[in-house]
Amino acid sequence: MGASDTPPTTIALPVFTVSPFRFLVALGVFCANFNNAVMWATYAAVTPSAAHYYNCSEYVINLVALVFQIVFIPMAFPAMYVLDTWGLRYSILIGTWGVTAGALIRWLSYLGSEDARVPLLFLGQVVAAIATPFAFNAPTKVCAAWFADNERLTANTIMSLAIYAGTALALGLGPAVIADDPQNIIKLNCIIFVIVFVTGLTTLFVYDKPAIAPSKSAQEESMPFKEGMKALLGNWQFMLIVLVFGLTAGSLDTYFTMISDYITPYGYTEGDSGMLGIVTIVAGTISSLLISIILDRTKAHRLCMKWLTVVAFAGALGFYFCAPYTERRVWLYICAVFIGMGGFSLAPIALELGVECTYPVAEGSSAGLLQTSGQFFGVIVLVVSNAFRNSEDGTLGNAMIWRLGVCGLAMLAVPFYNARSKRMELEANTIAEGFEKAEDRAFLEA
Repeated sequence: MGASDTPPTTIALPVFTVSPFRFLVALGVFCANFNNAVMWATYAAVTPSAAHYYNCSEYVINLVALVFQIVFIPMAFPAMYVLDTWGLRYSILIGTWGVTAGALIRWLSYLGSEDARVPLLFLGQVVAAIATPFAFNAPTKVCAAWFADNERLTANTIMSLAIYAGTALALGLGPAVIADDPQNIIKLNCIIFVIVFVTGLTTLFVYDKPAIAPSKSAQEESMPFKEGMKALLGNWQFMLIVLVFGLTAGSLDTYFTMISDYITPYGYTEGDSGMLGIVTIVAGTISSLLISIILDRTKAHRLCMKWLTVVAFAGALGFYFCAPYTERRVWLYICAVFIGMGGFSLAPIALELGVECTYPVAEGSSAGLLQTSGQFFGVIVLVVSNAFRNSEDGTLGNAMIWRLGVCGLAMLAVPFYNARSKRMELEANTIAEGFEKAEDRAFLEA
């Protein structure tokens, strides 16, 4: 048989494709986390009015938000297990409808006696808080299972921004509904329940994974849960991200929880605090989206994370110097922009780097530990901030200094992170191998 009669040599190349259904899955996870944030931040901009309606102190109303963070910590571990073993769909459905049940209990608290309102308020909040981590840890899992390597950070950013979109809605909706009448808390709770129920229906579109993997890493099996947890806890570079993420997220959560407490003693209104929070969120949202699109192409995640801690620190520093003076209102809004840019943009980058430096540990486990760190530090920062409240006039000048120190510690810690991005390396090697095989096939067929 002549050379010309030799059959062509074929080499099977890996086939990856992205499913158009991935956007519906991302929407469902977005809405699940949006609802978590709406429940958490409902009273952040109307703390005095909520305290008046429930006949309690403003500190008790702050505890309503703190309950979310306290309960999250022990529930994070069963939530991680469910996400990484039972799958994405079960985890999201538990998270979504648990939060919806909590919103319903909180709204119906008005049917109880005046003495029963606060216990029912906390019951609803605890039920929602138990369910929250089941959805909170999901974005990184969705990105790994459904999105290509050049889409992951952008998708993670959008789903993570759901938390701040929900917070923005709560900050704007609260003052608009209350309108200086504390009795409108009933109406506010009802509206929140309706929002949570309707948007929660989108989670019915969430499924575990597509029929065809979108990337090489999505095709690989993750470590078993227990083995993965041991690997995470023994990886000091990952634990460094846990520290930086926790400090940044904790300080940002406290900022939103206490935003009205920070500025109203100095002459600002609840409407001012709501608008300040919205400016923070809008600035953070825009910067996060732009940065994620750039980083999906440049892969400069580590460098960007380091600079974002500097931006967050600058915002906290300026906020301290501007908050006590209403004539510095414009500068206060500029500081809010910096706080949003630094805090918001860092979160999805840290979540992705947490996967990169621990691969092939399951994404739900690494994201779960990072989010738990955020809640843990959020509790510490908030409790200490309340302890710094001036007993005479209610001002929080020392609390703002404390928050500034937390941001500064994150800024000092992050330069020590220099781990390899293992998942990115796998994807790059897969592409390189694909080109080599294609060249070999072309040579053999020539």
